[in-house]
Amino acid sequence: MSKKVVFEKHGAIAKIILNRPESLNALDNDMIADILLYLKQSKQDDEIRVVCLKGMGKAFCAGDDLIDMGTEENPNPSNKLTEYMDGYPAIVKAMRALEKPIIAQVHKYALGAGLEIALASDFIIASKETKFGLPFVLRGLSSGTVLLQEQLGYHLAARYLYTGDMFSAEDAKSWNLLYKVTELNELEETTAELAEILEKSATRAIGLMKTAMHKSRNIGLEEALQVQVYSTLGSFHTEDYKEGVQSFMEKRKSNFVGK
Repeated sequence: MSKKVVFEKHGAIAKIILNRPESLNALDNDMIADILLYLKQSKQDDEIRVVCLKGMGKAFCAGDDLIDMGTEENPNPSNKLTEYMDGYPAIVKAMRALEKPIIAQVHKYALGAGLEIALASDFIIASKETKFGLPFVLRGLSSGTVLLQEQLGYHLAARYLYTGDMFSAEDAKSWNLLYKVTELNELEETTAELAEILEKSATRAIGLMKTAMHKSRNIGLEEALQVQVYSTLGSFHTEDYKEGVQSFMEKRKSNFVGK
């Protein structure tokens, strides 16, 4: 582990903090390895019920380090296909596979891999001045072709992929990409408020719904409903479902334990 990513656990809330502020938290291989490790820890720790992802310093994440991703501990693979697959796409897959809610707390810049990581989260909270973009084309690179198109559709995604232009937090909010837009000095508090709501919710139900929704993206209605039914069946066997029914009968607020 490097010191370029910090992991904190506050009760049921885990924080993964990008800590390379001198480079606007541009990702290198050490950071990717650390983020993957901390996502795995969050998955395996039953006490953790929500994960918050943020960046130290002036920006959330300016993307991949274009100078050199390789480090002494994590050099670049000799095979370019392996290098690209083991880069930020590995983080996106791990985030999607984590059956716990993830909040991206974003400020100033979320560019390239930084935007992709934010889009892979379940909630994005951004400060008003934040700029988003996938400027791969400005460096002659083809990437970013999945998540933005998934959210916005082909033509709008093509506009930003093919030009490399950035878009504002106001734009992102109007496209329903963001949970909330806040003043910079309110960003931490707004994220904490959402995290506190989620940590008291039915974590297993959230996880099952998250998996079902992602599995249902590119399949037909009949298959999607089957995925939903299996998700419902899974939730039926949780402690939180029993608590939800009991609290309803007793006309009180549910006290979920996340199991």
